[in-house]
Amino acid sequence: MSRNFEADPLRIDILAAESCRGAILYGLHDLLASVGTAWSYLTEGTFRPPMTRVRIVAREKEPFRCIGGVPVMPDATLEEADDAEIICLPNFRIGEADRPKDVLGPEIDWVLRRHTAGARLASACSGAALLADAGLLDGEEATAHWSMREIFQKRYPKVSFCPDRTLTFAGEGDSIVMSGGMASWQDLALYLIARFLGPEHAARSARFYCVDPRPDGQRHYAAPMRRLQNEDAVIRECQEWLADGYGKSDAVGRMVARSGLPRRTFDRRFRAATGYSPTDYVQSLRIEEAKQLLEMEELYVDAIAEEVGYSDARAFRRLFNKKTGLSPAEYRRRFSSSGFLSAR
Repeated sequence: MSRNFEADPLRIDILAAESCRGAILYGLHDLLASVGTAWSYLTEGTFRPPMTRVRIVAREKEPFRCIGGVPVMPDATLEEADDAEIICLPNFRIGEADRPKDVLGPEIDWVLRRHTAGARLASACSGAALLADAGLLDGEEATAHWSMREIFQKRYPKVSFCPDRTLTFAGEGDSIVMSGGMASWQDLALYLIARFLGPEHAARSARFYCVDPRPDGQRHYAAPMRRLQNEDAVIRECQEWLADGYGKSDAVGRMVARSGLPRRTFDRRFRAATGYSPTDYVQSLRIEEAKQLLEMEELYVDAIAEEVGYSDARAFRRLFNKKTGLSPAEYRRRFSSSGFLSAR
């Protein structure tokens, strides 16, 4: 028997806290709450009841402000919210010093209780860190904002972190879905609509909001994490030199020479300190500099390749495509500063 969503709407709760971002919290709320009503009003001029019941849930019911001072007025407390079929986790600001459980312990306990009771879980951006902290992602693939790579590698070694993916799935029957980049909450919402309400409603929502799913992931948005680590003074000094020396020939060999370490020892210590192999680290810095040149200047691609350390422009193009999923020319068309100021 098919479900009558007008009489029995899909029940969705979105977790909120002071450390979440209003754009994602309210973006999810607005898109999910509009299913069944926005399209009919647009095309027919008639109001139909929404096919979902969407609530904002927080530890307390008193209003508060989240990141950026955005006001949040919860609909229910954690204790009151016990019937949702889907729990959505927006992003939460995750510091390097504190684990999610230290700051959001009651919220994580609530997520675990609801999941045990049968609720599906859906996280956007850094919300996946709460799921990892709860142990729900051990042995699974996961995605979140690309900047979470180091945190996942260090804190959650049992989780296979996939920063290039727009969506990943975990749990029995794909009971957990995660979206990656900051704006990929749109892809998450469209997936939930398609899976639980029907693909035709996802298509209507995409057309209403002029949203296109991004199957190509986050590769062309990501930038290398350049935080200087403090535990290994030798590797830190090499990182400091590399900040300006990445374009020099044989940059890795020069670092090894500066370190005074055997190559295998250097490789091992560099990866332990940064999460990258020396070669990957140098390539990432070079590609990031190339991105900035493509965004801001009108240099030929061959000149940019030489500027960042590649004498073989064809090899540079292949590496750029591998790292970003776009050719240099495609990247420039999409992200050049003039493009953001022109009509599209």
